[in-house]
Amino acid sequence: MDDQHVGCVLITSGNKVLGIATRYDFVHDIIAGERDSKSVKIKDIMHASPISIEGTATPIDALRKMVEGKVERLVVRSSEKIFGVISLEDVVGTLEAESLSALSHEKYDQIFDMVKKLTPNLLSRYEGEERIELERDLNNEVKALLRLLQEVEISLRP
Repeated sequence: MDDQHVGCVLITSGNKVLGIATRYDFVHDIIAGERDSKSVKIKDIMHASPISIEGTATPIDALRKMVEGKVERLVVRSSEKIFGVISLEDVVGTLEAESLSALSHEKYDQIFDMVKKLTPNLLSRYEGEERIELERDLNNEVKALLRLLQEVEISLRP
């Protein structure tokens, strides 16, 4: 994961996703759990049957699915192919990059509410230094998105 600069790995068998293991899983289950990393099997720390989303879904769909599933990563796939993983950070970055000035009040409210709901759920899974680091990174991303959404809200007011 460090070599590839990724925050998670998919555990697959052919075209079937068996599970997902994140940086948090390694830190929490091995380091914090004081387990021997050489004897722990990936199947013991992975999350079986991770939540998937179709490759044709929108960033809003992904954010909604993350909130509903209380997860920060989704497997992106079609019925035959695994495309990869999308993270909350990816979704927030995409939403920031898109032109938000055309958002309706309804869409703005949906995004704002989803981000507010998701943030505490994610942070509650972490402890200690990792929580502080995640909180800082997530806060920066979320704050940037919320600032942008607030600017859009101002521009949408009659």
